[in-house]
Amino acid sequence: MASADARNEARLKEAATAKAAAAAALDAAEKAKAKAAQGVMTAAAATPAPVVSNTPKLDAVKAASVARKTADVDLKESTKPADLNNPPAGTYYQWHVFAGGGGEWRLIRVSSFGGGGGGGGGNGGGGGGGGGGGGGNGSGGGNNVVVTDPAGPSTNITVLKSLLSSLGYSKTLVDSSTQYFMSLIAEGLDYDNIVSLYTDAKDYTLKSGQKVTSPFYEQYGYLNEGLTQPKSAADLFHFVEGTKNLIKSYNISSKFADPDALKKYIANNVTVEKLDERIMAAKLKTITADPQYVNTLRQLKYINNSEDLTDFFLDPNIGESQLEINRKTASFATEALRRSDKGISFNADALTRNAATLISQGRSEAQIADIANQGYETIGQVLQPSVGLSNIFEGADAANAQTIQTELEAEQFLGLESSRRKKLKELGTNIFNQSTGRSTGRTTTYSNYSPAGQI
Repeated sequence: MASADARNEARLKEAATAKAAAAAALDAAEKAKAKAAQGVMTAAAATPAPVVSNTPKLDAVKAASVARKTADVDLKESTKPADLNNPPAGTYYQWHVFAGGGGEWRLIRVSSFGGGGGGGGGNGGGGGGGGGGGGGNGSGGGNNVVVTDPAGPSTNITVLKSLLSSLGYSKTLVDSSTQYFMSLIAEGLDYDNIVSLYTDAKDYTLKSGQKVTSPFYEQYGYLNEGLTQPKSAADLFHFVEGTKNLIKSYNISSKFADPDALKKYIANNVTVEKLDERIMAAKLKTITADPQYVNTLRQLKYINNSEDLTDFFLDPNIGESQLEINRKTASFATEALRRSDKGISFNADALTRNAATLISQGRSEAQIADIANQGYETIGQVLQPSVGLSNIFEGADAANAQTIQTELEAEQFLGLESSRRKKLKELGTNIFNQSTGRSTGRTTTYSNYSPAGQI
């Protein structure tokens, strides 16, 4: 009997243990289920995706500003003035948004317009005379004060225009854009988005379906079209305005500030400072009044017959590096053209190649001009005598003047003396020695030489 009782007790313990294990498993399953549900809720409460607008540029701006806006709201709440709802008489507080994020509370003094406009205190506007009091923080007189909602967009057009002016944009430009700003403010956009659209986007489609074009883009932003590395809005503005000032100051053709020219300057990375240097170089060259230099520019096809030095130095089609090469090449070639009366011919391709050799050596424009001056002076002295020697001693194989000039140029500028030049120099020396009776070992006579053979 005792044995049966023991077995029954063991069975009861096993059943109790199994029940406890089942309860524990059920509890664990419930906890896991609850945890999973909490995860789903957490995921559902995650930061919502940025609202997709009707312009890609705005989408990107909004996506980047989600976190910043949250921080701005916290900053706005945490820095509220103690007397926000009870400011000094004739004033009110306004939250001022910074373009790069953040902001600050500012105490704004209310001016009255009309006949004795009354000031309002606290949260109500007082009327008086011609100043109607209305809702809003302490607005009075004829003022129309728009108060910024802590969680909403900033909508004070005056503050927006002041912000753009503080960034360096002209008052004329900003004032002419008022209607554009009002349209975007009516869409509920904040300062950052409006400024971004204004400086970087061509147009924006309103909820009504109407497109509004940025006045800034029309005057400056279009210069970035086609660039792989767009310039900043500030760079575009300052370049255009700076170029216009240079054109006016130096009294040169306005064609160098037309949209096409400006676009080419920007594409070639020409700055206002570089443009100023170009204009000064053109002015200095004009003062020296070297007609051979201008003629050289035309023969090298750097300018046409109707253009002048200003067109060469301010050519918007070329960048700084190419202009420097062209200037050095022109200085080199001018020395050849200057000696055309000595039989030196102007071969643009050959001159460009020889100049390129000197340029590759890192020589300055002045150094290249000096080397060319000395080299072509020497060539001018020996070119015709060398042609004469070739005719005398080489007969049917005689070289023409252009061939001899090419060999002389190689000798002067590349340090390469041709076999013909060596031979003719030796023959010329022998003839000179014979003509002066300095031949060794024999008597010199002249009866075998015709007058045509004497040089």
